[in-house]
Amino acid sequence: MKKIKAAVLGCGDRGCIYADYALRNPNELEIVAVADTNTLHREEARVRYSLPPERAFDSVEALIAAGIACDIVIDATMDEAHYPTAMALLQGGYDVLLEKPVCPNEKELLDLRDAAHRNGRRLIICHVLRYTPFYSAVKKAIDAGKIGRVRSIEMTEHVGMAHFIDSFVRGKWKSEKECGSGLLLAKCCHDVDLMCWLGDASRPARVTSLGFRENFVPRNAPAGATERCFDCPHEKTCHYSAVKIHLERDTMPFQTWAGIGKPLDAITREDKIEYMKHSAYGLCAYNSGGDIVDNQNVIVAFENGSMGTLNLVGACAKPERYLHIVGTDGEIEGVFEKNEFELRIFTRKNDRYSYDTETVSTLEHSEIGKHGGGDNEIMRQLVEYLRTGRPTASLTSIDTSIDGHLCVYAAEISRKEGRTVALSEFERS
Repeated sequence: MKKIKAAVLGCGDRGCIYADYALRNPNELEIVAVADTNTLHREEARVRYSLPPERAFDSVEALIAAGIACDIVIDATMDEAHYPTAMALLQGGYDVLLEKPVCPNEKELLDLRDAAHRNGRRLIICHVLRYTPFYSAVKKAIDAGKIGRVRSIEMTEHVGMAHFIDSFVRGKWKSEKECGSGLLLAKCCHDVDLMCWLGDASRPARVTSLGFRENFVPRNAPAGATERCFDCPHEKTCHYSAVKIHLERDTMPFQTWAGIGKPLDAITREDKIEYMKHSAYGLCAYNSGGDIVDNQNVIVAFENGSMGTLNLVGACAKPERYLHIVGTDGEIEGVFEKNEFELRIFTRKNDRYSYDTETVSTLEHSEIGKHGGGDNEIMRQLVEYLRTGRPTASLTSIDTSIDGHLCVYAAEISRKEGRTVALSEFERS
């Protein structure tokens, strides 16, 4: 079978997670070029994928100008760079695997879709949860008619404490103004995409949302709290202590210490302490300067009358994605992190309504990579698609990612303007 060749644009954590499929499966995928504006990331990726210096570039323009021959470009740049980089690649004649979210507004989203069509290119979005064994099995059960017509989809995402603090309270996604994305787009376009994908017998019609930054605000800081955690009298007892989360637990080092400008294995504890003294990673969580909401609820009404809800809460003790789908013939209920769900089929026995239950395990392959196996599986399916041209239920074109993103945009309008938003307000056809 043909070995697929890929270039990587944006060599941070996400870009390398996708590209590392080539290291595990060298007979299937080869990385032939890397590009990043960050010199350290670019050089680390060049060495990681055994490339000569002339195959490492400092911009998308340089990558395109070099005429690198490849089957696809993995675009894992930061959110605000997705539109200009993906547009340049499509116009340059490249197929693109684009990290989510696609872009921050409907105009750019539809522009990219149209550019892909106009240039005859494939634009695929990294909605990696579609590819996990858990959600793939749920989708298979729905498409097989196991629970009949979908009537209701209830979803909950509880974002874990360390993840939320590191990314959305002190990290680079803490401010919508700075990163161009609200919490729903940056963190949960996965989940809204799943809602539309699992309920795709009908298209979404109207969206309502409420959301607030109610916890990480100055009024909730304990009396006497200081600007930075190092000299705060509450540091030893505060749940959100920067010393505890970033220095001692060091949960997301690739992100927390990126601003130091050294390879991770060269960063000392002293480097980290000094960095925390002047960066956002040392600030009090209640006074970190962010504006991202920390809890939000979304209601989606579909054209056929079915409903979907998503409840999002940040900084929870137990990270978890919960799912409950009610159909006309049965139900599906499960927790993503447990890698199993219950399939309940309505029955009528002895003149009483009841149900038969089957527990579906999805543990196999879920341990490979991050996102419950989704990061590895999207690359496996991508390679197969580029070889054969046959899409899968999960791996489809940009067209199937439109409605989920539009629901997110509509939810943000609803949250800010206090009204229900009809998707007919967007030109999505």
